[in-house]
Amino acid sequence: MNLELDEDLRMLADSVSGWLKQYLPFDRRRELRGGAAMRAFWDEMQGALGIAGAGLPEAWGGFGHGPEAHMVVAEALGSALAPTPYIESPVVVGTLLAKLGGHDELGAALAAGKLVVLGWEEEQSRGDARSVRTQAVQDGASWRLTGTKRAVRWAAQADTVLATARTTDGLALFRIDGAAPTRDYRLIDDHPAADLLLDATPATLIAAGDAAEAAILAAVDAGTAAVCAEGVGLMRTLLDDTVDYTKQRKQFGQALASFQVLQHRMVDMRIQLEQSAAAAILAALRGNDPAAVSAAKAQVGEAARYIGQQAVQLHGGMGLTEELRVGHYFRRTTAIENQFGDADAHTRRYRKLKVA
Repeated sequence: MNLELDEDLRMLADSVSGWLKQYLPFDRRRELRGGAAMRAFWDEMQGALGIAGAGLPEAWGGFGHGPEAHMVVAEALGSALAPTPYIESPVVVGTLLAKLGGHDELGAALAAGKLVVLGWEEEQSRGDARSVRTQAVQDGASWRLTGTKRAVRWAAQADTVLATARTTDGLALFRIDGAAPTRDYRLIDDHPAADLLLDATPATLIAAGDAAEAAILAAVDAGTAAVCAEGVGLMRTLLDDTVDYTKQRKQFGQALASFQVLQHRMVDMRIQLEQSAAAAILAALRGNDPAAVSAAKAQVGEAARYIGQQAVQLHGGMGLTEELRVGHYFRRTTAIENQFGDADAHTRRYRKLKVA
């Protein structure tokens, strides 16, 4: 298997990383608070790079690079701690629409940078997209949804909100008509999120039956693979910052990096990082293999916790200050541990898939 990026993907990676380095220095990133400011940053980035179309089909106006582009972009976003809806919108919803087929108008809106998000997770879901209690009842030519979708990232800033629900025939996908009723808040990583409070909320049926369920599962797996790549970018920056800090910080007249016990700890961090990078690559290349996705998420979840905690500890009290980026990165890695299901959930899923 060739794990080297081709020329187009290398150029994409360089373009995204270079733009973020120039236009999202840490001082600016620290000031980006609130959904409106983050949505404005997304629009700015889209206007400069057309980033939303990186992995979307050419028929929609995208670049056509597929899951590999999602991996490259997500890792670059993670390295810069860029607060964007790239995973929630182009990756998850783009995969969903591509699997369903026949939604070119909405796909073109995605490629143009419009924000479309999917509400799929509920209180009991724990990363399982099939675990849905929201009910859909037909009301003439329309439908009405009743239930609660938890922690839907970017829901209040979205142009269009989709949601999963149960009908008498099984799992189905709907577009919520009008403004979705939400309870807005900010997550530990500062990203905007909201609960969708659906109470006989009008909606339009997009797909139902086995095709809808398969597309929803594929979309969630695509998002999981992409967040693994983002986690790799975050962990790489955390490790680099930690190594640099221990070379500069002195104790007993010597740099911290000269102490063997700390060298061993940073080697362990490097091992966790490289194992996660390999797993994330396989998840992207084997997007149709749920076992590869769950294996990657379990590995990245554990590694993100370890590397984040070690980075903060090796920075000492400085690691928790607002002035250093390590604490900000640590909060995002903490969020990634649970986003799309935690390590325990994906370990159980991996075992079930392998036994089956």
